Amino acid sequence: MTRDVAVDFFCGAGGMTNGLIRAGFHVLAGVDNEPLCRETYLQNRNQDGSRPEFLRHDIHVRSRIYPEGEQHLIAERLDGLLRAHKRVSGVRALRLIFAICAPCQPFTNITQIKLSDGRKFKRDNDANLLLTTVHLIKRYRPLAIVCENVEGIDRGEKAVLEKFRRRLARIGYGFDAKVVNAADFGVPQNRRRTIVIAFDQSRGDFEFEVLQADPRLKRRVSVAEAIGHLPPLAAGEIHPTLPNHRARALSALNLKRIACAPPGASNAYLRDTPYGDLSLGCHQRLNKRTGKWSFSDTYTRMRGDDVAPTITTKCMAISNGRFGHFDIAQNRAVSQHEAALLQTFPKRFRFIPESNIEFTSVLIGNAVPPKLATFFGRYVKTKLQAYRVGSAR
Repeated sequence: MTRDVAVDFFCGAGGMTNGLIRAGFHVLAGVDNEPLCRETYLQNRNQDGSRPEFLRHDIHVRSRIYPEGEQHLIAERLDGLLRAHKRVSGVRALRLIFAICAPCQPFTNITQIKLSDGRKFKRDNDANLLLTTVHLIKRYRPLAIVCENVEGIDRGEKAVLEKFRRRLARIGYGFDAKVVNAADFGVPQNRRRTIVIAFDQSRGDFEFEVLQADPRLKRRVSVAEAIGHLPPLAAGEIHPTLPNHRARALSALNLKRIACAPPGASNAYLRDTPYGDLSLGCHQRLNKRTGKWSFSDTYTRMRGDDVAPTITTKCMAISNGRFGHFDIAQNRAVSQHEAALLQTFPKRFRFIPESNIEFTSVLIGNAVPPKLATFFGRYVKTKLQAYRVGSAR
């Protein structure tokens, strides 16, 4: 008897973990360096009722110039978790996968500052967090690896994805990467992301590819289907019983703006409202200088009959994109709970601390949509099920 187990690196709130559990994996641990993720992440429960362990560690390798690195501590704990799970569950072997959803932090333009060796090392490694996991991949030889990252991770002269592919190829992993839209997997949101799947070809002749749509999906899920059933809110209101269903307050001027916004339209409506021209002065100056209408999605509403725009870490504010509620009777941005549902988190999932709308917005916006994770988790699992038992851990 074997069991498919997973470790979720850069786990955040646990969207990938949630999806992998739905796909039938037993998630041993989530690894993240942000301690405030812990309480939210630990709501995830495996099918046997156990919680994945939250490992709060810096994933960099410890070295002379970066002594804060704690990858050795992660490895020590994973060794113990793998041994304990094999013993307690009574299974003969474990088939291990790694989920690696490293945040893509751009290189900062601070060349005018003379960096210490340690600061330069940290700066460069923060921009290449995906690569920090290669040491762990070599150590544990997971049968499969699943990654989700931003669409542009494979672009530019410092393309991290190509470096990752070459390093995996050198140790025997087959690799495929494609840009997909989460909307084509049942996520009610236009969210383009790079998906990577890799298999250890030294232990099996795997044939696989990153599919760009769920072949079973008949149509996309709309915003109204995802959040239209929720109790209405006013700007600044907090629902008394529904967790995270709270809307950011708006100024009197912004209330006028969003009240005039038709669902799905650009913010060109601001130039001609019952209150006069409500377009922003900075936009007016930019439009005059460039000769075109810019930032046209700010102060606008979603469409109820279409998918949402990409849910970002700033989705609780109408000034940051098309995040106004589709219902013209609700003059506000989407609530935390609505954003979480548009990301396909379970209805009862809470983002903690609820009172910290900035932090919970980051948790929600940075998360892997669980439904997207479930699809690729199931895809990987079907490949593993055809794999011979004797070569598992």
